[in-house]
Amino acid sequence: MRGASLGAGLLAVALVATGCAGADIETKEDAAGPQVSLSIEAAASGAVTVVAAGDIGKSPAAGERTAGLVESLRPDAVLALGDNAYERGSLAEYRANYRPTWGRFKNITRPVPGNHEYGTPEADGYFDYFGRRVAGKPYYAWNAGAWRMYALNCEIDCGTGSAQLAWLKRNLARHPDRPALAYLHRPRYTCSKHDPMVEVSPVWKALQRARGRLVLSGHNHVYERFAKQNANGRRAKGGLRQFVVGTGGAEPYELTAGCSNRQASTNDANGVLVLELGPNRYRWKFVDVDGRVRDRGRGRA
Repeated sequence: MRGASLGAGLLAVALVATGCAGADIETKEDAAGPQVSLSIEAAASGAVTVVAAGDIGKSPAAGERTAGLVESLRPDAVLALGDNAYERGSLAEYRANYRPTWGRFKNITRPVPGNHEYGTPEADGYFDYFGRRVAGKPYYAWNAGAWRMYALNCEIDCGTGSAQLAWLKRNLARHPDRPALAYLHRPRYTCSKHDPMVEVSPVWKALQRARGRLVLSGHNHVYERFAKQNANGRRAKGGLRQFVVGTGGAEPYELTAGCSNRQASTNDANGVLVLELGPNRYRWKFVDVDGRVRDRGRGRA
């Protein structure tokens, strides 16, 4: 069962990605749980460029403009934040609605599934389409330059006592020297059509206790950036900064006014989040499909 925790063992598969910055990929499973290590040749600055968005493929036309934007940005890695192919995330829908657009970045994509993927039993369409990109794992970790990246899946159990949370804590402990970025489909904080996912709180706490810096999600078809905050929604210097980027191609949702700790938002254009992840700092910008930078900033890693 793909949603269940995975037992120990050893599986190593070496692949070569043909993305913009060439990468050696090794997938394995050991006592620490499922992992995918992505070694990216960083720029002279030591930074890695990552592009992210979710809620992408309602039709080939829906995702084409954001795919063109991604192509122009030439990222080292692409994060597909779930609900990548509508309506049920079947293999046929991935082939019809995702492959013609964002599918051209498949070699450098590290995806997570969303609730729509689980409209197909056990998200089989997602796993069949991405195949060795995720090595059949429902959640996994990989490296992007100096950063440790956690592709999480709270469409299955990620709460207190879950195998996924235990794996995350172990993996964080094994990489104390790396700033951590986590991404999953449903956001802990958001103010739009779908309610925040409180069940993510244990994951948030685990990341904050380690070197967690950033959390990315989709689900609501808007862009939102929040101040650093803890799992209880209070601003905290050592908290996590969350971005909601459900702007990959699906129709926009309304934004709720007066959202606590939200510092930037827009729902009038699709676009992608661009992250420049350096050893000591990171930069972000949200770029819409017309090439306009709608939000930008920087933080310490």
